[in-house]
Parts: sequence; C-alpha cells; structure tokens
Amino acid sequence: MPWMVIFTQIALPVLLLIWLALFPAAGLFSLGLQALSVGAVLSGIGLAALWTMPPYWVPYLYYGVFAVIVAWHLFRSRFSGEGFWRASAGPTTLVLVALGFGCVGGYMAYMAYQGKTVPAVETADIAPPFGPGTYLVAHGGSTNMVNIHLHTLNRSIERFIPWRGQSRAMDIFRISSLGLHKDGWLPSDPARYLTFGTPVLSPCDGAIAKVVDGIEDMKVPDMNRDNMAGNYVAIDCGRFFVIVAHLRQGSIPVQPGDRVETGNPLGEMGNSGNSSEPHLHIHAQRGLPEEAPFGGKPLALTIDGVFPVRNDRIRVKGTVPQ
Repeated sequence: MPWMVIFTQIALPVLLLIWLALFPAAGLFSLGLQALSVGAVLSGIGLAALWTMPPYWVPYLYYGVFAVIVAWHLFRSRFSGEGFWRASAGPTTLVLVALGFGCVGGYMAYMAYQGKTVPAVETADIAPPFGPGTYLVAHGGSTNMVNIHLHTLNRSIERFIPWRGQSRAMDIFRISSLGLHKDGWLPSDPARYLTFGTPVLSPCDGAIAKVVDGIEDMKVPDMNRDNMAGNYVAIDCGRFFVIVAHLRQGSIPVQPGDRVETGNPLGEMGNSGNSSEPHLHIHAQRGLPEEAPFGGKPLALTIDGVFPVRNDRIRVKGTVPQ
C-alpha cells in the first residue's frame, strides 16, 4: 500500500536520522544504544523492504548519512565528560523505545540476510529469461522475509497444494539505469511500467509443454484471482520444467510441442492474472501435473549460477530493447 511505503521507506528512516543527528543521547552507553537501534532499523528496512519506489539505491543513501552522523558525533566527542549514562528522562525513554524498534529491525535484517543462503534442496540453473537491460528481483530468496512465495510450502493448507511448485519462485521487474520502473507513483495503466512489454526469452533448450494465453492484462492494482497465473508458458528443460507467468495477452508466439533454444522468444512481460503490477514470475519444478500444472516439486532457481534474492540487480549486457 502506498502509505505504508511512504511511512516505512521514507518517513521513518528520515525521522530516525534527524533524531540521531539533532537529539543525540548524552552518555556514551546511551548514545551507543541510540545509534545501534537506528542502524538496526535502517538495515532491517533496507534488506527486507522492496525498493522499487523509492528505488534500490535509497537505502545506501540512508546508510551513508547514518555513517556521517555517527562520525560527526564521535569527532565532536559529544559524550566526553558526560559519564557512562547521562541523559534526561525524556531522551532516555526515547532511547529505550528506539531499542525496541532496533530489535525488530535487527530481526528483519537477520531473516533477510538468511534469505541469501541457497536452500538445501535440488537446484535448477537457467540462463536469464530476458534480454539486455537491468532487472530487479522483487521476491526471491530462501526465507519468507524476502520471498512471499514460500508460504505455499505449507502442506497443511489445502488450497496451497496445487501451487506448491511455485514455492521457490522469483518475481522480477525491469528497471531503468536510475532504478525506476514506472512513470508516476502508482499509475493504473500497465503500459506506464517499464516491465510491461519487455521480451521474455527461453532460459533453456527444450520443448514447450503448455501454453495459456488470451487472459486480459489488468489495470493496476486490480488482480484476476480467477486465473491466478494469467498467461504463461511451461518449458520442458529436460531435468525440470520452467514456468514463466503473468505474460502480456496475445504476446506468446509458441505452441505446445515447439522446440526452443536458449534465448528464443516466449512472449512479453505483462500484468495478467493475480498480479498487482507488471512483473515476470518464474520458477522451476519437477513434473507438470495435468490437473495442477503449478503443483510439481519446487526447485531452487539460480540464474547463471547465481541465487538472486530480493533487491538484487540482474544486468544483461547488450543493446537495451525499447
């Protein structure tokens, strides 16, 4: 939701940095707790939040400002001669409150960082499923903090069973050199998103196993829950299947049974199905059940040997398509 993004990714970090800069605790210990808490919150938000608007480089700006503020306080020796803990009741209370926020931020940062670990499951390595350009991973990684798809691993919830194959999926945006991916704050027209219409390429040599097309692209943020995957293509890569989903209506040039080589066009990124905004969904699975095509055995996915996680950039060299 836009207001949540404004609060968590703009207002909260800025207010914490202003507080640390202008209202530092007096004592060494309390100032250390204050700085530690602010740093933990910034790290937690920076690693766990999805940075598309504001763009991915904004957390690094926060980290830089934080480092300058801490260095300035150390340079001025603001705590010199003030004792181990010297702060009035008001600032002390604020430091303790911030410490609570810091614990939450630290937990978020830890879980997001753990998401970078390649899970101990079978892995499928593929080529980039798109052409030259810069792409941002929106959902990806091995913890729920950075990959929303993992909740469908829960076998105790019956409605997740037909979707278990996509449990280790990635969602990917195309972004500009400045990290932007749309024209405006939250435009409803999917064509105003840089991702929309970007070519999707086969990530492997194989055969087309299944194609679904003809599902309308939704306006943002409407979603089609009756056709969750939207338009999609399933490719039999030999040892595993790869599925690319939420493709643009009418953009798919292949049919079941067609042979494809790595880099052959499969369609275009779109906004069909249960998609809050244009993006590419991609996952690998063992098997392609007839009654539930997304219900195979989920595999971890690497691209050219790299395990992409949330906010990672994937850069493909060459002439960028317009």
